[in-house]
Amino acid sequence: MRALLVLSLPALMLATAATPPPVPEAWDRSPPRATDAWVRLNPVPGRPSAGYLALSGGGQPDRLTGASAPGVRIEMHDMSMAGGIMRMAKLDALPVPAGAAIRFAPGGKHLMIFGLAASAKTLPITLRFASGGTVTVTAAVRAAGDAPAATPDPHAGHHD
Repeated sequence: MRALLVLSLPALMLATAATPPPVPEAWDRSPPRATDAWVRLNPVPGRPSAGYLALSGGGQPDRLTGASAPGVRIEMHDMSMAGGIMRMAKLDALPVPAGAAIRFAPGGKHLMIFGLAASAKTLPITLRFASGGTVTVTAAVRAAGDAPAATPDPHAGHHD
């Protein structure tokens, strides 16, 4: 019996040492989040409005590939200064690093919204990501004079 115990003890110790301890999940699966969404109506009827929001990256890196809302067309744009001239460029996609904070704000990244009725009070905007995920946020619609703006409206001189 003692010989069996002596032989079994090393085997038991080896088996216990070979079994790794339980580990938490290998990666964070939390989705991106969008908050603080609002739309500034263009003061000129028929001209595109501008949408702004705060985007927080989820647990994994992703790319924002587009946005949509009922009854309107939405493009993603970015503003930059080049040679003292403010330029606007359409964005086909935007990298969203895991956990990153990205602001769509006046004078920078924004959503250009075509066809929004001046009578709209809110707009549900759905953001699409390369991973296949979507995030929907409800934006408050404000008249041009009602929206706080630290920088000039990026659409003030924009033409379709």
